[in-house]
Amino acid sequence: MEDSGAAELTVKLCDGADEDHWYGGSHLLKQLWPLERAKIEMGPFYPFDHGPNGVGNVLGTHWVSSGGTLIFADPNSDLLHALTSERGDGLLRLQSRANYADANMLHPWQSINTNDARTRLQLRVAVSAQEDARSATRVALAQLPKPSAAPDKSLMFYPIWTTWATSHADVTQESTLAVAKDIAKAKSDSGLPNGSIIEIDDRWQARYGELHFDPVKFPDPKGMIKELHDMGFLVTAWVMPFLQESSAACEEAKRLGYLLEGSQPPNEVPGQFRWWGTQPVRGIDFTNDEACEWFVRRLKKLQEEVGLDGFKFDAGEPCFMPYGARPHTPLKHPQEYSQAYVEKVCSKFALSEVRVAMGTNNYNGLIRMGDKDTVWGVDNGLQSLIPSLLTSAVIGFPFTLPDIIGGNAYWNQTPDTELMIRWAQVSAFMPAVQWSIPPWEVSSVAYEASVKVMHMRERLLLPKLAALAEDAKASLEPICRPMWWLDPNDAQTFAIDDQFAVGTDMIVAPVVEKGATSRTVYLPAGSWRRYDESNAVAGGRRVVVDAPLDVLPVFIRAD
Repeated sequence: MEDSGAAELTVKLCDGADEDHWYGGSHLLKQLWPLERAKIEMGPFYPFDHGPNGVGNVLGTHWVSSGGTLIFADPNSDLLHALTSERGDGLLRLQSRANYADANMLHPWQSINTNDARTRLQLRVAVSAQEDARSATRVALAQLPKPSAAPDKSLMFYPIWTTWATSHADVTQESTLAVAKDIAKAKSDSGLPNGSIIEIDDRWQARYGELHFDPVKFPDPKGMIKELHDMGFLVTAWVMPFLQESSAACEEAKRLGYLLEGSQPPNEVPGQFRWWGTQPVRGIDFTNDEACEWFVRRLKKLQEEVGLDGFKFDAGEPCFMPYGARPHTPLKHPQEYSQAYVEKVCSKFALSEVRVAMGTNNYNGLIRMGDKDTVWGVDNGLQSLIPSLLTSAVIGFPFTLPDIIGGNAYWNQTPDTELMIRWAQVSAFMPAVQWSIPPWEVSSVAYEASVKVMHMRERLLLPKLAALAEDAKASLEPICRPMWWLDPNDAQTFAIDDQFAVGTDMIVAPVVEKGATSRTVYLPAGSWRRYDESNAVAGGRRVVVDAPLDVLPVFIRAD
């Protein structure tokens, strides 16, 4: 469907069946599963750092229903960026607009003149009827690009420890080595195998984009990294595609023409943009291949100088573009900026993770969920993790990295013992696991329960993870799957948002309700047993299981 000179083009899609449920689309700030439970205001549909209408950092362009309907929007549709699903009206709306106004959001394309004959809005949508949600998802995944390899095994087999939640911007060489020694001792004392990844997070540089360790905070980064290697750690550093104004890197990029330009008001300074920090920064123009090569060379030089093993790549969303952006290469859609960042920079490093994803299903690193708050609820807390995981599965991002266990500890929030343990249990059977707040600093109970669930991960998940990752690489078949994946005709599975399957023969059912010491688990058709019991029970029904604080219910297929 297309129109010329129109400000808005709308397609209204109704499933026509009250019993159908919907999945896919994107990560949301308030992540609900199934999708019809959500109420999403009209707004741009491309990756955001907490978008104005709740759209997050991981997106796809297809939606599937439990009845097998597949809606696939062409990602190259000009300015495809709007979605709403209002509770109760049974409608999914997709729009193509040239203009979007919001006081809290500066839309890079807001200046397009829809009366200009050269402006042509297009929205291409395919609708397909398949047997069920699993079949519809497989049809969608078959259309997407595939990675050439699964992520480096260390990203999935080693726990990742980031300095962020414990140090935030106050990270130093001393604090990094101190926490590493505590981690190594805890693993040794608990009998967990050696091997972890430590991420040196924000503010290891004096100025953003310099790609040199701050000599005051890190007097000997090469020696520090060697010491970390000797303790059994791989070491990565946090980077983002911003250059701080007046830094040598920014001046060099400016001279070479590698910065994103944008001169329209209300920019205080041409080319600058709003972000979560206070420092004035400029963005690298990843539509310029020379700029990408320049950034990659500088990152690899840093690796050679100090011995870093890889990088945690942050940001890259189109919302971090200057108002009235003028990229080196014109973009058909804002997400192409993010796509260039991931494909031309992040993918050049074997040990890497990103947090922005749209059209980059062929990336062979980890896709991190957005920052989670240290709260229980579905509103960006613990209860949003499984819905986010399942949404990633449907839209073709199987290599999910859940956010920090216990959350980011923003606004003086700290996880108590119960939240810390339940968060560890939710994360433990996902493709990768990420820590920051040491559980032994929360309480001895939190530490002991965390050790127990990490032993479960070692014993139950890791032996099958490599094979599942290879399958996911070839087909994007999810590692962690919605319950309806096991039996797509079982209506009892369609709305389950607090348990998931790993492969075809394991069900993980964490407790996500504060204060709960038992829970109801749905077992699909077949014969199932608790992982630590020999007695099997028939599936196709719900069972109530005890789940005291240190227990994660996991069922294994017995037939």
